[in-house]
Amino acid sequence: MAETVNFPSPIPDFDAQEFWDGCNRNELLMQRCKVCKKFRWLPRPMCPQCNSLEREWVKVSGRGTVYSWTIITHPVHPAAVSRVPYNVAQVRLDEDPELILVTNLVGIKNEEIRMDMPVEVVFEEHEPGVKLPKFRPVS
Repeated sequence: MAETVNFPSPIPDFDAQEFWDGCNRNELLMQRCKVCKKFRWLPRPMCPQCNSLEREWVKVSGRGTVYSWTIITHPVHPAAVSRVPYNVAQVRLDEDPELILVTNLVGIKNEEIRMDMPVEVVFEEHEPGVKLPKFRPVS
């Protein structure tokens, strides 16, 4: 019997732990500067806008639009062999046009993906205790 190989699990660093904790609660949290209120992704200690070290985690709507995407046709990891072709997308969140996540689109055929298509977050269990944010078309 063939051994099942999974994609690697995310390894939360100190700055991103709140993001992953939120995903496990089915909440999409984004880091925001407490001073200038600018959202930022990837999370980091200092605001690139105003250099403040004050930050907070804010629950966002989970709605956005497809900014870009590609279809992976050649597996680059053993876990991808049975999944190709699959998509990797950039989703621009509604809260800020510069807030863009790299993710996968689910609930849609790859050939039906369109630029600026409205999408919403869903959380899929990657392994027990680890959920990943993915996006599906808004119905």
